[in-house]
Amino acid sequence: METIICDISAFQYWRIPPVVRLLTEAPPDDPLLLNLVDGEELERLRAGRAELPLARACWASGARWRAAGPASHEIRRVAGRLAAGLDGPIDVLVTRRTQSRRATLVRPRVWASGVPESELRRVDDAVRVVSPAFSLLQLAARTNLTRTVLLASELCGTFAIFVTPDCVREVLQGLVERRRLPRIDGWSPCLDENGLITDLWSRRPLASPGELLSLAEHAEARNGRARLAEAARLVTPGAASPFEVRTGVLLGFPRSRGGEGHTGFSHNRRVALTPEARRLAGRASCYCDLYWDEGVDVECQSALAHGSAAGYLSDSDRTTALGLMGIAVVPVTYPQITSEAHLHALSKAVARQRGMEWRPPTDHQRALAARLRAEVLADWGALPFV
Repeated sequence: METIICDISAFQYWRIPPVVRLLTEAPPDDPLLLNLVDGEELERLRAGRAELPLARACWASGARWRAAGPASHEIRRVAGRLAAGLDGPIDVLVTRRTQSRRATLVRPRVWASGVPESELRRVDDAVRVVSPAFSLLQLAARTNLTRTVLLASELCGTFAIFVTPDCVREVLQGLVERRRLPRIDGWSPCLDENGLITDLWSRRPLASPGELLSLAEHAEARNGRARLAEAARLVTPGAASPFEVRTGVLLGFPRSRGGEGHTGFSHNRRVALTPEARRLAGRASCYCDLYWDEGVDVECQSALAHGSAAGYLSDSDRTTALGLMGIAVVPVTYPQITSEAHLHALSKAVARQRGMEWRPPTDHQRALAARLRAEVLADWGALPFV
């Protein structure tokens, strides 16, 4: 019986950038790997990988392995492919409770209906992993709607959060500085103002709201179906960072769910500039973080994108260029979305630019908003751990 990685572990697996998988699991004679690092670098990286929690647990010798089940042995065999992104225990799918004896290395997750072939991906000959969408269906069975929307926004967005182990970060940073880091399958790390790799990576979306909704509607298991379907209807695809998602949820959720009710926006809408605006901005088009069709662009002022003097100059030209086209740019900083008063001021500004009346929330709506804000501002890297 093959081993299927699922649930939390599967969601984490899909956060591992392809270049990290290459560095940590490819054979030493792989042509692309040989083109990136020399033997000494690779030896240091692989030695560091052996000290990561999952690798240490898997590669330690001892009598316990004689009593370990087949799933534990399979995870042990592929630990080198997983250790950079998963600490363990590894969630593995079982279809009966009689199979759910927990071990040190694996954590059985009962899913009686099994997984459709279309939702399985190959890790190696004997180990598969559920799709990103199916992992979210399993998480939705245990968590609340807000967290499901946040995780769905990551899958449907153009970003991933990957906490890079030091041994891998050192090699990646060297490749960045030598301008040799490959962009595999569209993945690339976001750099801070000092040119250092962060935990934020850009990539193509791993799912769409339509795919999540279809999975929810056709899944045989009832667990998580309704919540995933509701999240698929609420999620706005295309966000490029957790900051954009948080701002979108706080502004876009209806008042009945604690938001400000500014529905109907798009993430990262491309706006083609007029010739006059193009000359000022020095580009043919702009992408707006949160865009409403009334001509309102809420721009998330992240230090990653706007942290340098050149960035601020570019922002100023961009704002003026969009203004020439009748598009109002409303900047927002992260501290503004953490404060009720600042968030209300932002919401008023958006409402005014959209030609709408802003109404103060009721006491009940304020209580809902406080709860939503606490959920939305939680540690993003910890969201899948439910």
